[in-house]
Amino acid sequence: MTLALAFATKRMTYEKLLVRVLGSCETMANASVICTDKTGTLTQNVMTVVAGSVGIHGKFVRQLEENAARTNADEKTDERTETRERKHKDDFSIDQAQLNTILPSALRRLFNEAIAVNSTAFEDVDPESGEVVFVGSKTETALLTFAKELGWADFRKTRDHADVVQMIPFSSERKSMGVAVRKESGKRYRVFFKGASEILSKKCTRHVVVTPPPQGEKVGLDNKELSGQDEEQDEAIETKEIDLLAEENISRTIIFYANQTLRTIALCYRDFESWPPPGAELDEENEVCN
Repeated sequence: MTLALAFATKRMTYEKLLVRVLGSCETMANASVICTDKTGTLTQNVMTVVAGSVGIHGKFVRQLEENAARTNADEKTDERTETRERKHKDDFSIDQAQLNTILPSALRRLFNEAIAVNSTAFEDVDPESGEVVFVGSKTETALLTFAKELGWADFRKTRDHADVVQMIPFSSERKSMGVAVRKESGKRYRVFFKGASEILSKKCTRHVVVTPPPQGEKVGLDNKELSGQDEEQDEAIETKEIDLLAEENISRTIIFYANQTLRTIALCYRDFESWPPPGAELDEENEVCN
């Protein structure tokens, strides 16, 4: 019996089915219906950026017209509780494909660096389909695909151009990972963090500012502008302090996405005059560990 189940397990492996317990082969032979709540993982095992917020006001959604329910920038009534959902007066919605129209060149470049540099994913050829795909963490591959779809600078060039001084690996304690890079001037340092939005957002003191595009005006962007190669690297990025109203907006947005069973990820950055910064906790290799 054991040998028979072992052979059955091997056959199922060829069908890309992983069997952890031999006895389950016999049990599954009698199964006619399988119920599961892990649809996405079973179908493609691919994550995709479908909604997000730039700063606290610019709420973008993939295919906005078809997925208007994924934005909380518009007031609407919850049919179950018959209560109005609050919104900030400056919140606005935009289709994800049109995101470049509200992002200044410096902010686009910053956004792209936060995705490309603070990542270990890479591109490779899929042996089955022959297509070039991103390989690595599903979250990181989703973010790299998001940047690629928007026509931002190639992740390899962005990553190679960055002068990385320290990689900060993911920690279950801080629920995030980061990377410290030396800016082109050589006098300042910038740290990018990516991780649990409910934790990182509470450590932030400012948010980037974006404004909606003029009504009825279409903004065109050519490939040269999107690449960022002709832009000043130290162009100022407008930010504002996170006050109580902004803090409430951030918290409400995180809960809104979580209620849609979306994985919420925060991308944050901070500039330092030196690295390691004064007062930082260092490990035995003299690198920042906390």
